[in-house]
Amino acid sequence: MMLHIKKCDKLYFFFFILIAVSGFRLSATSQAAQLLDIRPHEAADECNAEVSQIRVTVNGVAYGGMLTIGLYDDPHHFLVKQGRKRHIRIPATDKQHIVCINLDRHGTYAVAAYHDQDADRKLKRRWNMLPGEPFGLSNNPQPVMGLPKFSDSAFTTQGLGADITINLNQP
Repeated sequence: MMLHIKKCDKLYFFFFILIAVSGFRLSATSQAAQLLDIRPHEAADECNAEVSQIRVTVNGVAYGGMLTIGLYDDPHHFLVKQGRKRHIRIPATDKQHIVCINLDRHGTYAVAAYHDQDADRKLKRRWNMLPGEPFGLSNNPQPVMGLPKFSDSAFTTQGLGADITINLNQP
């Protein structure tokens, strides 16, 4: 009888630890969502139909982490961190997000977006260097091996800018 009680006590202790760890994990996830490292210069501009801007609609986002959008205007530095003209980060809270970027001049641009699911400010890559997190480009070109070309994602702005849609590709 004494042995049976000890096994039962161990079982209760195991469930207590399991529940405590699960609760801690949920609490840590909630805190991480509240403490996203989004800096003031990374904020999106207010959408205004009367201002020249690029209005980006991003589809296929899941809840959690952050959505990162990069604006490029140089074909030789496309998808290179130092080649970004501007980058925006916002909390990923909906399946679709609309992000606006004011233009200081018209020209030819390309936009890249990815869902930074763990909010570590880095695009995860798979073993073959393809994105390991949901990723998409303006004009929604088909994914290819190697780096995409600027020309496949490029668009030209004029007047009040441009409206583009990016559908994120799941890894």
